[in-house]
Amino acid sequence: MKTAAKDFGKSVMDPLYREGWWSRRLVLMVYVALELVTIQSPVVLGTLDLQLDEEQPAGTIVGDISAGLPPGVTASLYFISDHEGTGVSSDLDIDESTGIIKTAKVLDRELRDEYNFIAVTMTGETVKVTIKVNDINDHAPAFPRKRATFKIPEQTAIGTRFPLEPAVDADQGQLTTQGYLIKDGNVGQAFTLETRRGSNEVLYLDLVVNAILDREKRSTYTLSLEAFDGGSPKRTDQMILDVAVQDINDNAPSFNQSRYHAIISENLQPGSNILQVFATDADEGDNGMVLYEINRRQSDPDRYFVIDSRTGIINLNKPLDFEMRRVHELVVQAQDNATQPEVTNAFVTIHVRDYNDNQPTMTIIFLSEDGTPRISEGAQPGQYVARISVTDPDYGEYANVNVSLEGGDGKFGLTTRDNIIYLICVDQILDREERDTYELRVMATDAGTPPLRAESSFIIQVTDVNDNPPLFDQPVYRQVIPEVVFPGSFVLQVTARDKDQGPNGDINYSILQDKVVLHGSRTWIQSAVQTEGLADGILAQVMALGEGGVQGEAGLTATPGLNAEIEATRASCGRSPNYKSQ
Repeated sequence: MKTAAKDFGKSVMDPLYREGWWSRRLVLMVYVALELVTIQSPVVLGTLDLQLDEEQPAGTIVGDISAGLPPGVTASLYFISDHEGTGVSSDLDIDESTGIIKTAKVLDRELRDEYNFIAVTMTGETVKVTIKVNDINDHAPAFPRKRATFKIPEQTAIGTRFPLEPAVDADQGQLTTQGYLIKDGNVGQAFTLETRRGSNEVLYLDLVVNAILDREKRSTYTLSLEAFDGGSPKRTDQMILDVAVQDINDNAPSFNQSRYHAIISENLQPGSNILQVFATDADEGDNGMVLYEINRRQSDPDRYFVIDSRTGIINLNKPLDFEMRRVHELVVQAQDNATQPEVTNAFVTIHVRDYNDNQPTMTIIFLSEDGTPRISEGAQPGQYVARISVTDPDYGEYANVNVSLEGGDGKFGLTTRDNIIYLICVDQILDREERDTYELRVMATDAGTPPLRAESSFIIQVTDVNDNPPLFDQPVYRQVIPEVVFPGSFVLQVTARDKDQGPNGDINYSILQDKVVLHGSRTWIQSAVQTEGLADGILAQVMALGEGGVQGEAGLTATPGLNAEIEATRASCGRSPNYKSQ
């Protein structure tokens, strides 16, 4: 047996030995089989997993087959069993006598990433050997072309993607292409790059429009693109992308609003105008002429509505039925008259209202004595002004109606406990002399779709209370009168004013001394006694009394200065009286 195995101790890669190698293997297989039958020993199966990085030089030791044998078992010769096409005999150098495995050439993972064979000892032990070739960053990403031209129309929407040819890297995992950069030429950051990993591990590349392109401002961009992998250091590849901005009818019609709304009654007669859409185009001539149409594929296939192609006026084309359809959504297109027209869409929502619908109703009862909208300026916060009851014939639940109050400059508020009865109350102190009327508006809105509203406006009159005393025009009055004056003669007029209204503003005058008589509410002061022989001066105090306009309320008084003095100075009988007042 030793003689028969001598020649098998040589390397399977020995050129002198390769001739007739397969025939010798056949002889050895038969010999080993006979030995196993003779010895009748059980076959022991071991495994050995080895790995090495690709691109290692030829002769690099991979491992030792004996490492896969059971403990205590040794072998002096190995029979290597593999199949043609596995690359074991061509890529590996296996010493059959020692079991040392070396590389026969530089291995390339991209060509073969794994080797498998079985080694059998002369005593029947078998070892299954697996050698995995690890990837290294031996390939850079590669663009298919070093320069390419791409055409993009101007006014392309921001976010629009254009796929580019990706850079391919033969490496695996992190060592393959990991990203792309725009290194130069991206004026105004007009473009960005976005990537996505395909199921084939290729990193696909999209050129994304990042700014509005205007050919009249810039017609070309020369972008320098770079692809890089995940190695350390990174391996890269570059290409030039020439982007040409194409000129087009670059101003599309623009609606003055993106969505239009209208509410119409179901009994509206065909031919009636509903609303008008309006779009403009900044271009000139035919490029700026806007034509309108309803997109029948997307909306209104039954042609309930028609549109004037020139004016954009939408008309009712045939009768509506609220019970069949309550809302109609139209897609209106505006396109210019260019050879390649630009199209813009707007949406029109038309709500059909049942003509039998009833809006909420309000009943307002004013809580003044005569039932009119008025409130005393003396009312305190919290005092009620009016009671409002709300009903909606269309809905049995009153809670579906919302009531709100507008106006009043914050002087009035609205309160409710059950959403059925509402009360308007005073919220802040009132002052008639500051403001005597307030306009209030009460709105009741139901919860329908669309909502219906009832409104009621009224003016609250602030009534007067006697809260202001009379005020004289001046604190002291002086008058020179002749020495001789007869009773009933005019002496002086005093005047007082009261900010209150009506009876509260009426003024009565009286003299606190009995030297002079004042007639009622008149302000003319006349002599009550003959002045001859009296002292050089007469002093009188006048009181102005406001009558008061509230029943049971005392009048307010004012004695400005609070004195009104009348000084009478005697004059010579031979001179004419010289009246002088201050």
